[in-house]
Amino acid sequence: MDTAESLSLALLQRYAGPCPRYTSYPTADRFAPLDGAASGPAPWGALQSVKTLSLYVHIPFCKSLCYFCACNKVITKKYDSAANYLETLLREAQWYRDRVARAPVIQLHLGGGTPTFLNDRDLTTLIHGLGEIFDLRAGDAVEYSVEADPRTLEPGTLETLRSLGFNRLSLGVQDFNPQVQQAINRICTPAQVAALTRGARAQGFGSISYDLIYGLPGQSVASLERTVDIVLEQAPDRIALYHYAHLPERFKAQRLIDSDLMPAPQEKIAMQLAATQRLTDAGYQFLGMDHFARPEDSLARAAREGRLARNFQGYTLMPADALVGLGASAISYSRDGYWQNQHSIKEYSYGVAERGQAITRGWQLDDEDRLRQWLIMELMCQLRVDKQEAARRAGQPFEAAFAEALVRLAPMERDGLVRMDSCDLVVTERGRWFLRNIAAAFDRHLNPSQRGARYSRVL
Repeated sequence: MDTAESLSLALLQRYAGPCPRYTSYPTADRFAPLDGAASGPAPWGALQSVKTLSLYVHIPFCKSLCYFCACNKVITKKYDSAANYLETLLREAQWYRDRVARAPVIQLHLGGGTPTFLNDRDLTTLIHGLGEIFDLRAGDAVEYSVEADPRTLEPGTLETLRSLGFNRLSLGVQDFNPQVQQAINRICTPAQVAALTRGARAQGFGSISYDLIYGLPGQSVASLERTVDIVLEQAPDRIALYHYAHLPERFKAQRLIDSDLMPAPQEKIAMQLAATQRLTDAGYQFLGMDHFARPEDSLARAAREGRLARNFQGYTLMPADALVGLGASAISYSRDGYWQNQHSIKEYSYGVAERGQAITRGWQLDDEDRLRQWLIMELMCQLRVDKQEAARRAGQPFEAAFAEALVRLAPMERDGLVRMDSCDLVVTERGRWFLRNIAAAFDRHLNPSQRGARYSRVL
């Protein structure tokens, strides 16, 4: 893949503005208080009929503050806070016992924060406690993943996680340049990451992924290329190359970053071009958006075979009928809609203590939402839409059902990002860089005037 041939600076700049990431549709910024009397049954009612289930568990605690981070987190060195939170989390899980079918959990993800802030004993308590409520299963037929900070992850914890059934590990590398690490307050050496990678492979983790970020303060094309070269020496199974969204007006921690160190927009575009070229030259498959995988990795195989799916954790190959999110700010999903917990730990804990749950807002899907949800996920995951299937779902010809979207797509078709014939709408190789823009053309809830305030930039 020669990125220089397929992309021009003018094209990149034209589509580089803010846009949703579409880990859900509608996007979470659309969620509102749920009023069952006004808008139908609560979306969690559909849990009774699910055949497969995903679980997401949010552990918000971190030992130190990373200045770039926009996650829901609590910085503390007091472990008692985590122990109390764990008790609340398992109490919330009990609320779902009678509301969810005993469907097998085919996917479990621990996110944060830093999930491995929990000690080995409490990690064990958490998984065993969840196993008493949900149908947790071990083995290669399920995907149990955990995010980890390589600065604090102990080798012995890898053994504990593996014994609990975890088979996928995501390490937050971000960047290896010492000056960049100092600017974001996240010091981590290549040796630390290499040792954990070797340890995880020895324990039998089937997939190891690294998270990288471009556009960080003090970064340059040359420094990012050096980070990528160090990463390639370890050959992780998957790599996520995220664009840093600098929004200090929204995220207080980002105000600690020296704005004079921020690279210019054109330099960030050059960074992504250079990093992508290096990764694809090394044999990684570009899945679209910001994800890369080795050709033999299950995610890459799923992409080639048309089995790729997407949820709040990004691309996945194991789409479940529903997702139950546990913990502060966690989002759940069923065929009828979404619901989200209170953001703050205090309000989350109060809600669970009083009602057994801490749901604060969500979205109930109507038929038009479901149609566009399907279409957007087809674009994001399969890179094509069968126009006849879309027409069948819409109950009218494709061109009539999506007339406004096709007007918005017209410039993208002229720019070679999509192509259309009588059968299909197809995302081109060039268009993979702009999946978010293409999907946004079909978003009936998106207000273009609010994009700059609500969403990160595409590039």
